[in-house]
Amino acid sequence: MEHWYHRPAQRAQLQPSTADVDPMAAIEPIPNLTQPLPEAAEDQPHSGADKPIPAAMWLSHHWEQDHAERCVQVAGHPVCRRCLALYPLGLLVAVLSAAGYPPWPVEWDPAPIWILSIPATVTFIGEVLGLIAYSARWQVVTTLVAAIAYGRALGYEFVERWSPEFWEPIAVFGGLWFFAAYFGFRSNR
Repeated sequence: MEHWYHRPAQRAQLQPSTADVDPMAAIEPIPNLTQPLPEAAEDQPHSGADKPIPAAMWLSHHWEQDHAERCVQVAGHPVCRRCLALYPLGLLVAVLSAAGYPPWPVEWDPAPIWILSIPATVTFIGEVLGLIAYSARWQVVTTLVAAIAYGRALGYEFVERWSPEFWEPIAVFGGLWFFAAYFGFRSNR
């Protein structure tokens, strides 16, 4: 796919020769992200999915058949329930922690960050490996607990770049989640 910045004629328009030329006029408008992607041509290689991925999938990252179970509707768009529980609370805790209002005494760190990440990890791994049944309520509860840990760790990252309090749990639990999802997907194929 050719983007506007690859086309010499459009690039030249971004370099005005006089001061009275508006450089923003040459930029193409952002496409409507709520519209589904166009169908691929028959002679192009197929990505492996049966139908094109809707552009709104970035809000849910779940297939359409899973929206009713795994997502909530926000302004008519499916949004991942786990992300909706994790990121708003996590960002709030991170901002408060970076501002000097952590959810627990600083002397306790990093133990609560690691401990509070365990329930969501056990739930996720159990679900994707088929060991436990999916429960939206259990998912939200364990994710809210993990959001506090995530936010506290992210607060460290806001204050000190490449903070081990943030990156070590992310690497360990993120790795566990990734490999569980990988093996869960492979066994369900």
